[in-house]
Amino acid sequence: MSAPFRSSGIRSTPLRLTLILLMIFAVAALGCLAVAYEVTRGNIDATLEADLEQTVSDYRAIRDADDLENRLSEAAANTDPEVRILQYLPDRGARISNVADFPPIREFAVVPEDAIKAGDDDDDLAESYLALSVRVGRGQLIVAHSREQIVEMGEVFLSVLLMGLLPALIIAGCAGAWIARTARRRIDTIEGTLRDLTGGTLSARVDGIEGRADDLSGIGHRVNQMADAQEALISSMRQISADIAHDLKTPIQRVAVVLDQMRNRTVLSDGQEGLLNRALDETDRIVRTFQALLQLAQIEGGAVRDRFRPTDLADVARDVVDFLGLDAEERGFVLTIDAPEDGTAIVKGDRQLLSQLITNLIQNALTHALGGGPIKVIVAQGLGGVTLTLSDQGPGIPLAEREKVLRRLYRLEQSRTTEGNGLGLSLVSAISHLHGALLTLEDNAPGLRVRIAFPAPLSM
Repeated sequence: MSAPFRSSGIRSTPLRLTLILLMIFAVAALGCLAVAYEVTRGNIDATLEADLEQTVSDYRAIRDADDLENRLSEAAANTDPEVRILQYLPDRGARISNVADFPPIREFAVVPEDAIKAGDDDDDLAESYLALSVRVGRGQLIVAHSREQIVEMGEVFLSVLLMGLLPALIIAGCAGAWIARTARRRIDTIEGTLRDLTGGTLSARVDGIEGRADDLSGIGHRVNQMADAQEALISSMRQISADIAHDLKTPIQRVAVVLDQMRNRTVLSDGQEGLLNRALDETDRIVRTFQALLQLAQIEGGAVRDRFRPTDLADVARDVVDFLGLDAEERGFVLTIDAPEDGTAIVKGDRQLLSQLITNLIQNALTHALGGGPIKVIVAQGLGGVTLTLSDQGPGIPLAEREKVLRRLYRLEQSRTTEGNGLGLSLVSAISHLHGALLTLEDNAPGLRVRIAFPAPLSM
């Protein structure tokens, strides 16, 4: 009776698998880019370090201090600080440099642009430098080389990320979403078929799987095979039940006729007449049971759907209440109805079956709500369709038994001594299902409340 579960949004398994694969692809791609960047950066730094060490070795090879300072002065004057920086701090004498100031460092270090002061306002500096500070001659030599290659390489990798990876992720995401949606539709088709089969529509099958060999089509084929076997089994059981009921109905009716003739044509003692009347009552009850079983088989087979017409359920309910009102009053009940009279409570169905549905509900209340009391029938029109509600103040039905009482011939323990055959609510359930209505048994505190929600005619 509960609403079927519907996967949506992130709960959809195909969509979740798509997102997981996209995440794996993104992480793998970012990881590969990061590794490639680090390896390339390491190689460039190693090349720069080797170049700086070679430069220092060249200056160390100059033994004469004055000659060294002259060579450094000439190099500093002719070297673009945007590419390379030279700074020599002799123990005595003026500083030699092509920049105004360079921070002190030890051995190799990466120095950013904002830590360096250019010698001329017109001089441009690189974003960062790889610098080496060593003792050369009678002073401290700092040689720094621009890391512009690494900066440019980082920009290239960022461009690859923005112009390559992100579009690829977007394209893959759109393709994955389309695939997930297609898979979701096919899963919904299988789910809908299973829901219909569970609801009793034995003819439901999974469509659109012919000629396909994928896993979802395989599941669809298995569902169809199961449905075929289930339909054949249920059909066989219904046919056997109908055949038994039909074949036994006539002999039992003949027995009833013979018993009636015996009562009318023979002279019986008081005891014999009482036993005969009991036998007639039992045969009549058996005949009614077989008639109910035959009707139940006919309803469950769906053979009466071609008789469905737009029907005013409120008008049907009023007719039934008027017909049973006097009987209810004689038995101590107050049978009332609350239903619209403007002809708006329209359902698509068979008037005779709808009348029997309401009759069975009222008779069920009259039978089991011992001691009388109010029985109320309500017909209400809503946005989702028409709702029929019947409530009494009898003993009610325990929660654990509410599904069971809808089965054929099932009776509660406290109801075994009352009249009836255990088919009244089974017929109500079958008629409700035939009309696409949702049947709910509720606690009326005290008593039982039966609610039957019919769909709007346009949705049937």
